[in-house]
Amino acid sequence: MPLITQNTMKRMTFLSCSTVLLFVLTSTAIFETIAFCPVPTINALTNFDTEKLKRLCGSDRVYAGDKHVSFRRKMAYRLLSFESTSSVVGDGYIMTNDDEKTQRDLRFSGVGRLYADESMEASNKVSESQSPHLDIIDRLTKSTVAVVGLGGVGSWAAEALCRSGIGNIILIDLDEICISNTNRQLHALESTVGKSKIDEMKSRLLDINPCCNITTIHDFITRDNVDEIVESLLPEITICLDAIDGQLEKTALIAACADRGIPIVTCGGAAGRMDPTKITYDDLSKAQECRLLFRCRKNLRQEYGFKRGPPAGHRKPKKFNITAVFSTEVQKSVVQQDTSSLRRCDGALGTSCFVTGTYGFVAASRIVEMIAKDEVLIPKPY
Repeated sequence: MPLITQNTMKRMTFLSCSTVLLFVLTSTAIFETIAFCPVPTINALTNFDTEKLKRLCGSDRVYAGDKHVSFRRKMAYRLLSFESTSSVVGDGYIMTNDDEKTQRDLRFSGVGRLYADESMEASNKVSESQSPHLDIIDRLTKSTVAVVGLGGVGSWAAEALCRSGIGNIILIDLDEICISNTNRQLHALESTVGKSKIDEMKSRLLDINPCCNITTIHDFITRDNVDEIVESLLPEITICLDAIDGQLEKTALIAACADRGIPIVTCGGAAGRMDPTKITYDDLSKAQECRLLFRCRKNLRQEYGFKRGPPAGHRKPKKFNITAVFSTEVQKSVVQQDTSSLRRCDGALGTSCFVTGTYGFVAASRIVEMIAKDEVLIPKPY
């Protein structure tokens, strides 16, 4: 056998490396061709089954840019993003109209499954063409929720609604982010101080769900403009979430929604409270330990003709069919007023994010539950 010379060895090594490189390049080219080609070509090359690919993807935590996801899962996720009409979005990936629904289902299937069983028992509106939890997602996607007031309660509620699959959200506020909002408001960051609350919130919500339709109304609710603003929400509005601090403005908003039969969830005062476990909800007529809701209820009865309290000898008040979020914790009393000349964006009672956030989450949970179960409460205050 002839000896292998050093030059021969070098040539063999070069050929081996070239072969490996050629294989890698060819494999990459095939992958890119499959991942970025039109639907008919994909079907011809892979003959893939959508349900199998969904199972391969696993969960909504899987996405094509994740370096820790296996090649097969990346491949499956990319293949799931192709249907009829396509458009190019960031990172070079191709998005489609039907892919919008696919991604929506991946994002919010957890919410759909959470409410599906109970909802199907309570409602007969079940589609025979798809799974029950997808009907829930459809219902949430088609709904419209207005969040009035993007402060310590409203900011957290708006995000919870977006993360629960609400397809249309209307944000109403005119305030700017103040540095003293940091302790309780979701959008209060070093980089956002001085910026519009609803503009920052809109940007954040679209980053959570790019398919969510966000409408912004740059205005404060007042007794003078409440009818005009509420009227503009019709007929699309499904539920209104009231996160206003002011007593007169809150009363006017509740009355305007009740007059038009618009379901509304109202939030009581979160200031001066430390225990988030005491936060609950009930009909506005039964709200306890909340001076703000007590004054609103009184005004609604005296100025807007809402049902009076229970007559002598009766314990149960007449319901308004208006959900109120409140805390049974006794509210802290103001010891002394702050005499500082520094402009403040918070009150003297003090607040914390774990209380204001819980108010927002409870309100959002009630709204999502009513929509998912198709049990939206229509106000009946008269």
